[in-house]
Amino acid sequence: MRDLLTYQFNIIALYVIELNPSFDMASTDELRAVMESTLTRFLENSTLAVKNKDTSLFSALLSSDCLRYLKPTTFVKSYPFIKAVETNAEYEARMVPEIAAMEEAKVKIIEIVIDPIKRHGSAHVEHWTKITGREPIALEICWYVDFTEDGKKISRVVEFIDTAASSKIIESILKLAKK
Repeated sequence: MRDLLTYQFNIIALYVIELNPSFDMASTDELRAVMESTLTRFLENSTLAVKNKDTSLFSALLSSDCLRYLKPTTFVKSYPFIKAVETNAEYEARMVPEIAAMEEAKVKIIEIVIDPIKRHGSAHVEHWTKITGREPIALEICWYVDFTEDGKKISRVVEFIDTAASSKIIESILKLAKK
């Protein structure tokens, strides 16, 4: 799959260079590096947010007008307190009780793909969450993001979550809240 994506990117890059002979490949490589760093730090901030109990870290690398889309829709419909589309402020507010219930979170980035021409990125991530008094729960998340022109901020987030594991985490938090 990665070879196919690399091949497709190379074809697009050659097309862009043909259309624009002054196109600077070095600047594209620099932009790709900036975007990859932004996405990596965004993903790692979920660990820091839990550790520091600071929900603002979830949005630290997002543009002020960024919208966060949670998928699949069937999962969102199962929990009426979760919205399918949230602003930074709405997401941070929803995460306050969640990170209060979490002892620890860890992220392992499996793969990141960056398209500097379209300003898109994606990541496949394993995420471990330890709720107070419970065993750690592992889940997989696929992220699709759009970047600002300079690649230093994320302007749109689409998060596809592992619904079975996410449901276990939510149920653990709800049980903890009832105590």
